[in-house]
Amino acid sequence: MFRKIFFPTDFSEGAYRAAKCFEKANDMPVGEVVLLHVIDEGTLEDLLNGYSLLYSDEGMEIEAIKKALLRKTMEKLQAKAEDCKKIFGTENVKILIRFGLPWEEIVKVADEEDVSLILLPSHGKLGFSHEILGSTTVRVLRKTQ
Repeated sequence: MFRKIFFPTDFSEGAYRAAKCFEKANDMPVGEVVLLHVIDEGTLEDLLNGYSLLYSDEGMEIEAIKKALLRKTMEKLQAKAEDCKKIFGTENVKILIRFGLPWEEIVKVADEEDVSLILLPSHGKLGFSHEILGSTTVRVLRKTQ
């Protein structure tokens, strides 16, 4: 039995394929799934890069963007949680959202949650060219061995 599976997702097709491959290959029961999405801090910086349009206070603008990102991310994760219940055959799905560098947050959550398995595809949104340069998956592997 897999006591606790950790499934970080970037909502890419690669993440979905990894879950479906696990479903096909696994015949063991799953106790719990921890579903995580990390909102990359670099994305926030890119959104604000020279465009302080809504507020005169950049801090207020960042908080407004974070709040909107959290709301939208939670909606997407709740839909994914329903998929995870079917794919992993469990009703126990814990949803987490973090801000930071994806690989760092994945490693932290894996440690905090004491997971049995991390299900992480090698190619997500950025594809093969990013893999050559050092992907999130490679960094997570290096830090969790």
